[in-house]
Amino acid sequence: MKLLQLGHLFALPLQSAVRAQNLAFQETLSFLEEFGTEKGSARTFILRTERMVEERKIDPETGEPKTEFKAKPIELSIPLLALLPPPVMQLREMDVEFGVEIVEPRSEPIKSPAVPAAVRGVSLAPTLALFAPPGAANPTTIKVKMKITRDVPEGMARLGDVLADMLSGRAEPPAEAQKGRTGGSHPVEKIRGIGAETAELLRKKGVSTTADLITATETKEGVRNLAKAIGVSERRILGWRRKARLLTEGEK
Repeated sequence: MKLLQLGHLFALPLQSAVRAQNLAFQETLSFLEEFGTEKGSARTFILRTERMVEERKIDPETGEPKTEFKAKPIELSIPLLALLPPPVMQLREMDVEFGVEIVEPRSEPIKSPAVPAAVRGVSLAPTLALFAPPGAANPTTIKVKMKITRDVPEGMARLGDVLADMLSGRAEPPAEAQKGRTGGSHPVEKIRGIGAETAELLRKKGVSTTADLITATETKEGVRNLAKAIGVSERRILGWRRKARLLTEGEK
């Protein structure tokens, strides 16, 4: 059995998690390419059928209206991805438990990158070890339990808001709405990530402008209540609040 450094043993589950996520992404991309597109265009499912339509005509002999029912052919073009949901799989959390048997303890100094001569401590990462059953009764065996979680960085979350805004096709607010803003306040639609439907939900809760949003989210309880009222996460509400403040400060 090949011995590995202790640092490598701890890194293997992390590398496996990243690799598993990459394979899941590749499967999703392969599905989209195979079923979703064809020569750069969306693949569609064509459905041809008939439906009965009612036509009213004037009888030329009697001059009275009469109703006729005719079968009219129709054709529907449906994107395949609307019928076949892609297999989107994401690794958000993974629990790992394994045993490590120490074979040869080793250590190396941890040097400071700023001051090469300085030593911050000692690392046991070079220690030679191998995988062992978690419950092995051996004084040289240690039990390792790891929890790997995935979190979206703030920059990626903001990028997601921008993409969602682009896909929503949100139009620029009407000129009347822009003229109506006062004191550096804008309609909530000016905040990236807030489309027409979400803006309508916010208005029903008394939040029509960026100033209203900032006021409604001054406390944690306000953020919690607004998030629950419109069905989004508190993190998204806080993101909108930051953007509202940036818009207001930019106006000033």
